Amino acid sequence: MLQINEELIEGFTNLCNRSKGQTNFLFDLCDGDLQKLAMLEERIKNNFIWYCPGDKEEVERIMKLPNKGYYTLFKSK
Repeated sequence: MLQINEELIEGFTNLCNRSKGQTNFLFDLCDGDLQKLAMLEERIKNNFIWYCPGDKEEVERIMKLPNKGYYTLFKSK
């Protein structure tokens, strides 16, 4: 199982309101891609999904949803 380093996980769990275990689980489902994890969390929040995806198929389904909303993890320049 892939894991995020402690400094990153602290900030990410606070931002997304998830436990460290859930965040590491999702990080693993995103194949260790932190940017994909951030995009997944944006879509989860913007589409009002109230559960943690349980497998890669569910992650891919959520990633295909629109990302229109107010929640963003990326700052525009």
